[in-house]
Amino acid sequence: MGRRPGDPGGRPRGGKAVRGETAPIDPAPGLWVLSAAAVRHGDRLAAAQGLEGLVMMETAGRTAAALLWKLAGPFSPRQPVVVLAGGGNNGGDGMVLARWIGRWAGPAATEVFLLASPGRLRGEAAVQWSLLARSGIPATALEDEPAGGDQSDPAGAGPGPDTFLQRLTRAAARARVVVDALLGVGARGSLRPLAARALEAVSGAGVPVFALDLPSGLDADTGEAGSAVPRARWTATFAAAKWGLLLGDGPERAGQVFVVDIGWPRVPPGEGIPSGEDGAGSTPTSEAGPVSGPASRAGAGFPAARVLDAAQVAALLPRRPWAAHKGWAGHVVVVGGRPGQVGAAVLAGMGALQAGAGTVTLALPAPLRPEAAAHLPEVMTWGLPATPEGEWDAQAAAALTVREGERRGRVVRVVGPGLGQSPGAAACLATWIGVGGASSVPAPGNPGIPGDPRGRGEPVPRGPAGDRDAPATSPTSSTSGYRGGPVARRDPADPGDQAAATGAFPPTVLDADGLNLAAALGLDRLRQRPGAFPLVLTPHPGEAARLLGWTTAQVQARRPLAALELARRAGAVAVLKGAGTLVASPDGQLFICTRGHPGMASAGMGDTLAGITGAMLAQGLEPLAAALAAVYLHALAGELAADRAGVPVRATRLIDRLPAALDLTCLGLPETADALGVPGAMWLRAPLSARGVASTGVEPGP
Repeated sequence: MGRRPGDPGGRPRGGKAVRGETAPIDPAPGLWVLSAAAVRHGDRLAAAQGLEGLVMMETAGRTAAALLWKLAGPFSPRQPVVVLAGGGNNGGDGMVLARWIGRWAGPAATEVFLLASPGRLRGEAAVQWSLLARSGIPATALEDEPAGGDQSDPAGAGPGPDTFLQRLTRAAARARVVVDALLGVGARGSLRPLAARALEAVSGAGVPVFALDLPSGLDADTGEAGSAVPRARWTATFAAAKWGLLLGDGPERAGQVFVVDIGWPRVPPGEGIPSGEDGAGSTPTSEAGPVSGPASRAGAGFPAARVLDAAQVAALLPRRPWAAHKGWAGHVVVVGGRPGQVGAAVLAGMGALQAGAGTVTLALPAPLRPEAAAHLPEVMTWGLPATPEGEWDAQAAAALTVREGERRGRVVRVVGPGLGQSPGAAACLATWIGVGGASSVPAPGNPGIPGDPRGRGEPVPRGPAGDRDAPATSPTSSTSGYRGGPVARRDPADPGDQAAATGAFPPTVLDADGLNLAAALGLDRLRQRPGAFPLVLTPHPGEAARLLGWTTAQVQARRPLAALELARRAGAVAVLKGAGTLVASPDGQLFICTRGHPGMASAGMGDTLAGITGAMLAQGLEPLAAALAAVYLHALAGELAADRAGVPVRATRLIDRLPAALDLTCLGLPETADALGVPGAMWLRAPLSARGVASTGVEPGP
């Protein structure tokens, strides 16, 4: 599929990818998602390396002020910025923001409300209050209410709670923007009554809210939010994204999120976090078994995850040589379809075809072959043994292996779309993943090799020179793609790596009913599959729950841990679909995709993603790289296909937009560039308009 690589020479940013090796991900570029404990550790690590807290606070506040100016400025005394500040570091960030707005627009263009007594401030927050007092910016601080009622301190220390809230309410009503700098990542538990009342006053003003770090009261790990948590229009989060911004109520409460670089040292996030600190640093799973199961505290021990961006994905995509033939791009066999569900297999085939597979075949019960063939003239069909009712017959498993053995070149299976859960389908699935009685029987003339890490079988001799349809010799060695990073792939320019022979167990994408049948067999049995052939699982939360033996609610509350547990127990790459799709590898790497559109919550999306993943595998990407590329392109195509927010996107429309998604990915969205021209600020999810989509010929909608 890849027509243009992301970097010169088509190499990933982590270094040259050599056939048979994997290149590690450079931890420095791009964005990460961290737990609250990891953020606190990062602050301590930065301080230990000489980066003072006041410097980080000044950087955070000034960059946030510049972002706010770009988003909602200019400001004036008639339309000021009102800052609701707390007594901790988040409040200090807000005071810095107020000083810079005052410097650019005049002291009267901003006003600060400190929901704390100045005498109780400590550390950097106390320093910032002192600086604010000398800036001439209007500021109101809270004094504890006297026992006799709400009386202003005659010494002028500040109003009691009721008067404070009244003044805040009046100021917020005339503000252009209210900055929520009350509580940050360090806050835990439910909001105190006075804080809740202050936030309700802010929300009730009906003006845009700009949150610092995260909306006050939002759980930094789980995204849980009480009724008083404001719905911010924008959030400037510091150093790294937090899980709570992407999970639970977070996306609805945080609005558009920017990540502000505050100067943290460039080390892998979460490295060296002491175990036992809120669960951080403890590996969620281990070879001995799960450390954190569904009963563990939600959010505890959430690992660091890399945010997928266009530059990463562009670096993964293969470069097609000028002399490429269809064998170079591989053969995807979609195994699925049953009476009434042929469309699922067809959508998977369409996705694979549009994503660049050289050949696509639909393998389905023989009576359904005419129906499938009528949909796509470019796709072949194989009719396999079926019951009189048109369901799968157990003999179809061996028949499929024989048909695949007759093909030369790299074959990839996509098993599950519309497969059904009949006894025959269950028997076939057990055979295809190597846990059935017939699973040890290789394809005639193409025997599997137990020692082959890919399980692809003997190499097939090269076709005659000059035959563009003849496949090249398969590589003699490879890796599973799980060590060190997802970027290892074949070099398309290497003539010795343009095709791979297929044994009884080709690389496989397991989706839909394939996953449900695997759950009945037991998730851990997948780890025992012959030759550890490449395997990608693509469950939605319900399917993931069945595989893990959890409830769907438990999966959703602990999505990062669920994805990692799936990958570990299956010994496969796991794609946990949903808002913020997660991709996990068996060695603990975790990625999150922030792209997509609510309109993608429609039938056929999962089938399409499975087909795209199969196409990436067929073009030679290792399982993790294939999953990452497929997830990102699928999500971006969904955005491009959406007419407007909330309008359902048909799977066929998404498939039509895949070429545009590829173009935009390779041209580059500014996801790690200076957002809105503000140095040090990055989009957590860059809008399509950020790059001038219309000028590239790539526009949302039909």
